[in-house]
Amino acid sequence: MSQSLITTDDKHASHTVQHANSALPMSFYVKWLWAIGLLILLGFIPSYVLQFSSLTEAHHSHASVSFLWIAGMLVQVTLIHYQRYTHHRILGYLSTCVLLAFVLSTLSLYANIFQTQFNTSTIFRLVLSLDLVLFPAFILFMYKAILRTDSPHAHAHWILLAAMMLLPPGLGRLIHGLFFFPFDAPVRFFYEPTVVLTGLFIYSIGRTQRWHFKSTKACLVLFIAAVIFSYGVGYGF
Repeated sequence: MSQSLITTDDKHASHTVQHANSALPMSFYVKWLWAIGLLILLGFIPSYVLQFSSLTEAHHSHASVSFLWIAGMLVQVTLIHYQRYTHHRILGYLSTCVLLAFVLSTLSLYANIFQTQFNTSTIFRLVLSLDLVLFPAFILFMYKAILRTDSPHAHAHWILLAAMMLLPPGLGRLIHGLFFFPFDAPVRFFYEPTVVLTGLFIYSIGRTQRWHFKSTKACLVLFIAAVIFSYGVGYGF
């Protein structure tokens, strides 16, 4: 998928943001980002605690940086909610450093997991191949968010799309922990509820925005393509 499909040109973005401001106050983005952040934390923290003793140093390092990134995002969202823009801007510079560490630790961990776990089961192939598409999209969307700090709504829009790309791993762990693990159900089948809910969330965001943003449409198309790709990899099509 070309970057031109994902990218909203500056003139269109400026017009779109002005058009959407009255219908979509900043609270729209605040609520969505809080919901996504909490879902990710609720999925990862119990899973991390239960597996703590069996995890490697790379896992612990990645978990620490990931928590800092998600917690930092929630703090940033809260600062915007209370209109503490100066604090938000200062923390933003620190968040860029955390973002870089998060990206590097994730790529390093993915490389290790691909080598050791990719061929162990279908569910690993499904999850890892989905992440193989979504994580580069996260990086691209965060890059766009950094470029659009001149417009609070455009900045928040790209942050929201980026956060959505991180949702499936945390949401999947939450679904597994609540509905599969307690009943000793097969771990393979938490994948479908995870991708369906994530797709519905992206669709809901786009529908609320009245599909004014090309990037939201592209995000949904990209996600659907990533799911199809994951099944192709998972089952060797």
